[in-house]
Amino acid sequence: MNYYYELRIPNAPGQEWPYWCLANCSIADGGHLPHHVHNLFMLCSHRVWLENANGVYLVKPDYYGQRHQVDPHEFTIIKLKARTIEYQSQSQ
Repeated sequence: MNYYYELRIPNAPGQEWPYWCLANCSIADGGHLPHHVHNLFMLCSHRVWLENANGVYLVKPDYYGQRHQVDPHEFTIIKLKARTIEYQSQSQ
């Protein structure tokens, strides 16, 4: 399971890159979802996609529970442009 974030304010100081990926978040697959990192990126993002074994879903903006279809070409470009978020566990 991967999350892809599109930051609201690209090219702001400290946010030079608009697309970021939080990879391998599925606990079922041995991953870890750092909630503090995910929540911060959710707050600062205009759009967020969730990619899992069932497909790709646009999770932000929320359209009142309705799923909007993701453009596969656009999402491929986003995946190619996204940088992986590096984080440290809070327990360290």
